Amino acid sequence: MRAQRGTSLVEVIIFVVIVSIAVVSVVSALSLAVRQSGDPLLQRQTLAIAESLIQEIDSQPYAQKDPYNPTGPDDAIGPETGETRAGSPLPFDNPNDYSGYSETGIVAPDGTAVAGLGTYSASVVATQQSMGNVPTSDGLLLVVTATGPDGQPVTLTTFRARYAP
Repeated sequence: MRAQRGTSLVEVIIFVVIVSIAVVSVVSALSLAVRQSGDPLLQRQTLAIAESLIQEIDSQPYAQKDPYNPTGPDDAIGPETGETRAGSPLPFDNPNDYSGYSETGIVAPDGTAVAGLGTYSASVVATQQSMGNVPTSDGLLLVVTATGPDGQPVTLTTFRARYAP
């Protein structure tokens, strides 16, 4: 007859220690992944805010003259007296009016606060710039920066060219 051999207490303890280390490392990796799973949501929301503001700016006609004063001087970068994004009394009417605009707590174009976005911010900088055959006087580079509650900024850039129809 052969003698049966089992496991010793030392072997069992070593096995339990090795399995415990493996389980702890897997659980801590999963815990880190779950903790950071909300971050992409913040980044996507911040990107959506920046995209929305870029789309709003791009929907404005880029004209040489201020539509409220077509016989006046050329439209300068920044809003004219009385112009605001919310449109009271005069809405922004040109992409360059958004230069210097900033908000903390995201608001719709009509000025109403967007629920759940009070900890986000956005800002716009516009500078005249040439591109290709477009001279500096007719080119406008707009940079929109949105920042989420995590402090991570998202920056989007658009270029507008002024032309006379």
